[in-house]
Amino acid sequence: RRMGYDIPRFDFSLAGVTSISCDTHKYGYAAKGTSVILYRNKDLRRAQYFAYPEWTGGLYTTPTIAGSRPGALLACAWASMMSMGEDGYMERSKIILDTTKSIAGQVASIQGLRLLGEPKSMVVCFGSDDFNIYRVGDAMAHKGWSLNSLQRPPCIHLCVTIPVAKHADKFVQDLNEVVQMVRAENGGAEKKEGGTAAMYGKAGSLPAGPISELLKSYTDCMLTP
Repeated sequence: RRMGYDIPRFDFSLAGVTSISCDTHKYGYAAKGTSVILYRNKDLRRAQYFAYPEWTGGLYTTPTIAGSRPGALLACAWASMMSMGEDGYMERSKIILDTTKSIAGQVASIQGLRLLGEPKSMVVCFGSDDFNIYRVGDAMAHKGWSLNSLQRPPCIHLCVTIPVAKHADKFVQDLNEVVQMVRAENGGAEKKEGGTAAMYGKAGSLPAGPISELLKSYTDCMLTP
């Protein structure tokens, strides 16, 4: 807003906002493990505390479920943010916002794609009424692009970062090529589905219960040595 961009209010200036989650490791350019949560007042923050006075190890209280965190990570986050400075963050924000607007305009002009919403920050989300959009996401992954698959409605989105901004033209070029390929395959109907297209296609035909169990089983596998 200070740079003149039309960014809607989202912070404590809105009466209904009681907390704000902030991941410093994303656009803060700090290490993971230093995320913070802000509350409108101390009473709301107090509801987060955990206290157990009957523990045999002594009186115990902690402000978070996770308990203690390494001080070294906090120091690294502080150093990163101080190194960037307010000017550094604003400079990068301008690059990201301008690139997002440019990419969104070009995506909207690609036959078969439609934007979902008007980008206000760094996310370009799009779907299709003509073909399986997840096929586009899978094909873009083969070209080295990491897009997030979403559902209800089926769509994919790109988070614009500084590295993405440096290769924005290449992204649009690859997306054009992929869309043409998927359209030539009759929207993917003539090709056996795999990857994300198959997974989200099946998920869309099942109730939430079985999908939840599948996700838990997947997590079990991830945690198995």
